[in-house]
Amino acid sequence: MFYEGTEKRLVINTKGLNLFDFEDDFWIKLVAHCGAEVLSSIRNSQVKAYLLSESSLFVWKNKLILITCGNTQLVKAALFIQQKFTKQHISTLIFQRHQALKPQLQRSNFKQDTLLLEKQFNGQNMHWRDGYQGDLFVFGEVSSGSIITQSIYMLHGLNSELAKTLQTNPLDKQTILAALKIRLLFEPPFKEDPLRENLLIDHYSFSPKGYSLNAICGEDYITLHLTPEKMSTYLSIETSFAKERCIGLINHLQQLFLPNETKSMHFNSLAQQLTINIV
Repeated sequence: MFYEGTEKRLVINTKGLNLFDFEDDFWIKLVAHCGAEVLSSIRNSQVKAYLLSESSLFVWKNKLILITCGNTQLVKAALFIQQKFTKQHISTLIFQRHQALKPQLQRSNFKQDTLLLEKQFNGQNMHWRDGYQGDLFVFGEVSSGSIITQSIYMLHGLNSELAKTLQTNPLDKQTILAALKIRLLFEPPFKEDPLRENLLIDHYSFSPKGYSLNAICGEDYITLHLTPEKMSTYLSIETSFAKERCIGLINHLQQLFLPNETKSMHFNSLAQQLTINIV
C-alpha cells in the first residue's frame, strides 16, 4: 500500500488573540477539517505540540504550524481558521506544498488550493522547479518574528540496514527513539544549555509501518516523520533550532539511514521578506 509521506504546511501568525485561550477541542476540529486526527500532545509554558495521524500541529500564543501528509486537504484547515479568526486576526498566512511523489493520488493540487485561498486572502505565489519542486502561498506581513521554523531536511531513498529492518518488522518506538539520538541537539558546544533537561518528547509507532516524533524545548520544536515503505522511503525533519545546532543530528541521521538524496530548506524572514534557500 502506497503512503504519501511528502508534507503540506500551514503557518499562521495572529494578532489580538491568545491561541492558548483555545481549548483542545478547537484544535481537534481544526485537524479534522483536513482529514487527520490528534493522537496525543505535550506542552510547556511556551508551546503546545500535537502528534497527528498525519504529522504534527504546534501552537504558540500568537502563531501555529500545522503539518500534514498522506491524502489530507490542508487548505480546508486554512479556511476553517479564516472563518473562526477573520482576516483582521491573521497577520501572516503561509501555505506550502512540497511536490508529491504521486500527485495524481492527491485530492487537490496547489492551483486548486490557492484558488480557494485567494477568495479570502490577497496573497502571492512562489514556486521551485530546479532539483526541488514545491509551491508557496504567502499572505500578510513577513517579519523576523513571524517565521519560527529554521530548517526542513528531507531524506529520500533510505538504504541502511535499519531502514530495511523497518520495512519488514514491526516498529518499536523506544528502539527507534534510541537510534535517532535526538539529544545530539545538546551535545558540545551546546551541552551546557539549561534547556537540555526540559526537552519533552512525544512519539508514536504506526501500524503497519511509520513513526512520528514531536519534541519541544522552551519555545523551540523539532518534528520527525519516518515512512519506511519500499515504494517511498522517506524521513523528514523540521525544526526551529538553528542550522548550526542541527549539524551533528542531521549527520547522524544520514549515517543511520543512508539516503539516496538529502534536500534541505532554510528559512529567512529579514527585511520584511521571506526567503528560502534550498540545498
